[in-house]
Amino acid sequence: MICKGLEAIEQIAQEVLSKSGEDAVIILQGDLAAGKTTLVKAIAKALGVQEAVTSPTFSLQQCYGENLFHYDIYNQGLEQFMALGLFEELEKPGLHMVEWGDASLMQLLKDAGFKVVQVEIEKRDKERCYRIGNA
Repeated sequence: MICKGLEAIEQIAQEVLSKSGEDAVIILQGDLAAGKTTLVKAIAKALGVQEAVTSPTFSLQQCYGENLFHYDIYNQGLEQFMALGLFEELEKPGLHMVEWGDASLMQLLKDAGFKVVQVEIEKRDKERCYRIGNA
């Protein structure tokens, strides 16, 4: 587990990228306001993405360039994610950042042969603690 203040978010982004490689599904877990979208912003910056990164809470998916995809299944849930065909989107080459993914989604991904990295974020006073590993 890595515990750092937000000033070290670029270091955390590099750690996630070193675990994921160029093609992976990264499951982001943590309470509301834990910093899931903040981490996606840092990863986008590390990858050279110039456009603004915003939470896809209501749109379900945001695409940044050709190889960074950002999903949020909090409001709609896994069933809606599947019904809309977004599971198939995960087959595109690149990094797929999924906020609010759960054990069911991780199992589906593993069964389908995806590389899955799990990032758990815990907010503590002035820092965040990150547990990064293969799911």
